Amino acid sequence: MAFLIQCIHWLSLLGCLYLSLRLFRDLADLSQWIVQTPRKATMWTFYRRHKIATAAGILWLVSALTLWFSGAGSVVIFWIISALSAFAFYSGYINPSIMMRAQQHNARYFSIAEAQESLSPGTSLIVIDANGEARGHPDDHILRPHVAGTKEGLAGENVVMTYCGLTNMGIAYTPEIDGEALDLGVMTQIENNLVMWDKKTGQPIQQFWGTREDAGPKGPRMPEWPSYRMPLWAFEKAFPNGKIFLNPIPNFTDNPFLAIFDRLMHMIFTHAISDQAKKEEPAFPTIKKFDNRLPNKTKIYGVNIGEDYVAYTKDFIKDHGGLLNVEIGGRDIVIVYHSDLDSVGAYYNDSGSQISNVQFGGESNVGKLERVETMKSEAYWVVWQNFFPETDVNRIPTQKASS
Repeated sequence: MAFLIQCIHWLSLLGCLYLSLRLFRDLADLSQWIVQTPRKATMWTFYRRHKIATAAGILWLVSALTLWFSGAGSVVIFWIISALSAFAFYSGYINPSIMMRAQQHNARYFSIAEAQESLSPGTSLIVIDANGEARGHPDDHILRPHVAGTKEGLAGENVVMTYCGLTNMGIAYTPEIDGEALDLGVMTQIENNLVMWDKKTGQPIQQFWGTREDAGPKGPRMPEWPSYRMPLWAFEKAFPNGKIFLNPIPNFTDNPFLAIFDRLMHMIFTHAISDQAKKEEPAFPTIKKFDNRLPNKTKIYGVNIGEDYVAYTKDFIKDHGGLLNVEIGGRDIVIVYHSDLDSVGAYYNDSGSQISNVQFGGESNVGKLERVETMKSEAYWVVWQNFFPETDVNRIPTQKASS
């Protein structure tokens, strides 16, 4: 009997450790600095995370009871393994939802004057505008929540900004698929791009794809909204009444736990983002295929119409007079560098004529042009090419035009 109890104790304790390490390996996000798992394994664990966590807790309880009542095992080893299990369990099962608290409904937006107290004029903003109202999102502030929006939407439009610091990219989405509203949380990163999840269905959603995991990358997706980048000084010039998203860390007197915890998490996140910006290789070594048409960390402006993907560099656009008339996916598109606001825009050209001049916002020599909703601004090439290897680079204009 004593031998049987010993076996139950050790198998339970080691089983708890194994399951906790599985949660850590596949779901802890930052764990991928240490060990990388394939997408299939990550998703398997995510779908079963509650069952795994419950099983780990039961196994630990069994090992503790056998130690307490029968003296099975070693007290020292029990607490060492328990501490390792607790760390892995917390990191994989609990911490992601705390350190990456999405703000789909409760993001706070401030006036430009308020934002200027903490942001420099050159701070890059990811901008969305609707019906004359605009919101800017600084990388440093949207880095941890990854999702920012409000219950009332933007000028009555249901739109949220999603962000991945490892990709250096924001995508504005209407948070719904096939008319069904989504409640977006943050799950992890896969291959240096954000993975969210819909709390209503439990389905992961890769940021690049905007589709539920069970439908695959070609399944129904969230509708995109046009977004673009510009510095704060340009945002103030273009939208003097615009609002800026800020995510201030709580003061110690307001919430001592979050004051310490959020600062620690912010340090870890900014370290990862700094590594991504400075080093040629990806910060997380989860990308296996590379395309040397551009240096890895080139910031590109990616556009797709259907399955036709094109990536442009700012230098290429400037070298062509700041304006390119191109064809993407069978449609005429104008790619423009607005030098007065240091911003790149992509617009639909349904006029049938070559465009010679486009002002910021779309006013052109043939009338108002609408922005292309699929343009992503300043994404790292190494991440983009991993998800869209079919991308054409710096496609030559159909006819060179000067702005």
